[in-house]
Amino acid sequence: MRSWKTMALLLAMVVLMASCDKDRGKIDVSWQLVQNQYKADNQHKCEITFTNNSRYTLTNDNWEFYFTWFRSIKKDQEWKGLGGETINGDFNKIYPTESFTELKPGESMTFPLIGSHYAIHKSDAISGGYFVIKKGLGKELIIPSGKTITLPFPEDANLVKGSFDHLKVQTAEMRYEENEAIQIIPKENLVPIFPTPNKTTLDEGTCEINKDFIIYYHSSLSNEARFLQNKLNEVFGGNMIRTKFRSDDFRETAPNRIILNKKSGNAEAYILNIDPQQGIIIMGADEAGVFYGIQSLLSLFPADLNNVFETVVSVPSINVVDGPRFPYRGMHLDVSRSFHSKQNVMKFIELISSYKLNKLHFHITDDEGWRVEIRPIPELTEIGAFRGHTKDEKDHLQPSLGSGPYADPELGNGSGFYTREDFIELLRFAKSRHIEVIPEIDMPGHMRSALKAMEVRYDRYMKEDKPDSALMYLLTDFEDTTFYTSAQRYHDNTANPCMESTYRFVQVVIDELVAMYKEADAPLTTLHIGGDEVPGGAFTYSPISQSFLESQDEYNSPSELHKYFTKRVTAMLKKYDIHTAGWEEVACKHEGKKRYPDPSLVQEGIKVYVWNNVWGWGAEDLGYQLANEGFPVVLIGANNFYFDFAYNRDPEEEGLNWGGYTDTRSAWEFTPYDITKCAETTLYGDPITEEMFEGKTRLTKEGKKNILGMSGTLWSETMRTWDRMEYMAFPKILGLAERAWSLQPYWSVVDQKDFAKMMREIDWNHFVNKLGQHELPKLDQKQVQYRIPLPGAIVENGIFRANIRFPGLILRYTLDGSEPNEASDKYIKPFKLNPGVKVKIAAFNKLGRSSRVVTLP
Repeated sequence: MRSWKTMALLLAMVVLMASCDKDRGKIDVSWQLVQNQYKADNQHKCEITFTNNSRYTLTNDNWEFYFTWFRSIKKDQEWKGLGGETINGDFNKIYPTESFTELKPGESMTFPLIGSHYAIHKSDAISGGYFVIKKGLGKELIIPSGKTITLPFPEDANLVKGSFDHLKVQTAEMRYEENEAIQIIPKENLVPIFPTPNKTTLDEGTCEINKDFIIYYHSSLSNEARFLQNKLNEVFGGNMIRTKFRSDDFRETAPNRIILNKKSGNAEAYILNIDPQQGIIIMGADEAGVFYGIQSLLSLFPADLNNVFETVVSVPSINVVDGPRFPYRGMHLDVSRSFHSKQNVMKFIELISSYKLNKLHFHITDDEGWRVEIRPIPELTEIGAFRGHTKDEKDHLQPSLGSGPYADPELGNGSGFYTREDFIELLRFAKSRHIEVIPEIDMPGHMRSALKAMEVRYDRYMKEDKPDSALMYLLTDFEDTTFYTSAQRYHDNTANPCMESTYRFVQVVIDELVAMYKEADAPLTTLHIGGDEVPGGAFTYSPISQSFLESQDEYNSPSELHKYFTKRVTAMLKKYDIHTAGWEEVACKHEGKKRYPDPSLVQEGIKVYVWNNVWGWGAEDLGYQLANEGFPVVLIGANNFYFDFAYNRDPEEEGLNWGGYTDTRSAWEFTPYDITKCAETTLYGDPITEEMFEGKTRLTKEGKKNILGMSGTLWSETMRTWDRMEYMAFPKILGLAERAWSLQPYWSVVDQKDFAKMMREIDWNHFVNKLGQHELPKLDQKQVQYRIPLPGAIVENGIFRANIRFPGLILRYTLDGSEPNEASDKYIKPFKLNPGVKVKIAAFNKLGRSSRVVTLP
């Protein structure tokens, strides 16, 4: 790994570069969308402006502009004096040709750029730009461009993916219509625990909790007692006492006692009884059940937004009988594309555990970064954990996803990793919160960070004349002439599955993970191997692969080597009693362009995470096919649970949208046992008809037993800061938590459509009231930067009306053209709007943070 001396030297160099950058100035870059479907259905035109605020004149031979972009540069361009290319993945450059006229300090130039696909959101703009100035004698210097200025989208830009796309840009009027049925429910009429418990009985009276309460706990529940003690100390500022007991029959209740004990029952189930005379009793079927009972108790506490210690907290007298609907209730977190610190991951674990989620699918490796230290192979983090400007990737990976020129964790989202000690600390913390961490080592595709690191390792040992060491963990067949393109446009991201060194590499990684989990005393029951998006045609011209295919009879073509890899790694993991998990591709065979379950893999016991439920793509029922075949399935469908998708089609809402859009409702309304009950429109906004359900596989009784549960995902391509991560994750995660924990809703099993819809809207109204009045203030208390929804608003017959998705948020407006703030007028009821007057309105939380401003008319 990079030593502290190396890191100190790097930091000193960065400080020096930053001071030099001040002297050099910078070249500002702005991006403007011009038009989608420009001259063709699958390309768009934009404009880039350079404003030279540096002290260097750009000539026809002294500069290159590098940037990252989700789109590729099309060959046919309309520029003069410029050239450009997509280098690899999302990394691009533009450079001058002989006819380029110079750009002097203080001058600006604008030029067109034609890119693939479309631009619908600001996150579709270029990012991470910088200039390399050639100074002669082989010397170069970097001039940053800072954050790209993304100009407002023109009204005639045609914000659709093509002529087939009928989705509309969201407007204030559309939001008003969506929110129109929402009515505020008095707070006292809401179930005060989240997620909704199986059964609650409210009694009269309250229990007054104070710092004199004593926690009595069974000797097996010391972790849970400590957790509760710490939480109550945060509330009361005192050092609450906890006392251990050993008798399973301990029942010595008293008004000032909290008793934590065990009882028989289903895994993770609990009862919570609060009685002013008998105190508080939490009994669980296991430690996790008691922990969730504690979370329900804490859920009854009102949000403290004043940050002062309480003397007493009143909670209602209540009896709760509760337990989870599914054993797998998870969140996926990608720290490879954008690295996020140990402290922020721990905050995330704390948050999701409060909603009774119990799995963290930790995506720690991918093309863009290797994020965990593997001691026998230090190059993985020395090279694979850093991104920055490079000529040959012998020092670190190329920039990607806006990470910029500097390979430093303090200056971008592309660099950083968890030391062995960091990772063990994360595991211990997660275990204390009853979160099982399922690591994902994505392979054999999505392995570019590892491939490049192992190529550097190979070069180092070859220079030392140690060929055996050089070849030990090599993942690349250097004689392979295959040209392939991955889903993220890489041409070199797939490990060769026919090289024994590939499996030596995998073995070392497994051994290190097993050792870290053992030291953390944390369970490692499952290793997710990814297995997704192996590029078509990979290994076709690899001599090593060709030799392997000729040497045996089971596998006949390069496309089948993915299955060979999966089975070998699964056999390796079985020696440790570790289950293999993977994305749906690991359990499927291809026939034409469609995937089907591969029955020969059922006996391997692979847990399958099914992501492709996008309506209109034809694989909506693949999860049911796999479950019916006998595979254990986690439903992680893009339509409902890809929380990195933008909230809606508003250019200001950043995020991906290849599979549509997700918000809190899309997660909440998911019906895991019958996907037809939550299908209303296709990816492109067309109504879903009964005819589309014809021929779709339905879940059998046996298949239903194989649905382990569900999970949300947070891919971090556009979530480059932790604030952005929280904005995309919350409150979407609350919709997931409700559906994963709480009982199956009645409306999801009703066949009469109109009645089911009516019941669903009543249920939704309760849910949004609970979020707005109970849960969002608690997120405020925890300083979570969740998304505050924009108000809905209309002007009809001169009357202005507004509403909001989550009752409890406050609407404030102005009529004088100024931006609304905490002191602005509060919207209470519709009012007459004078001609020519514009309303500016925004939603505010209890701390004064607001949504974006809506202007009407």
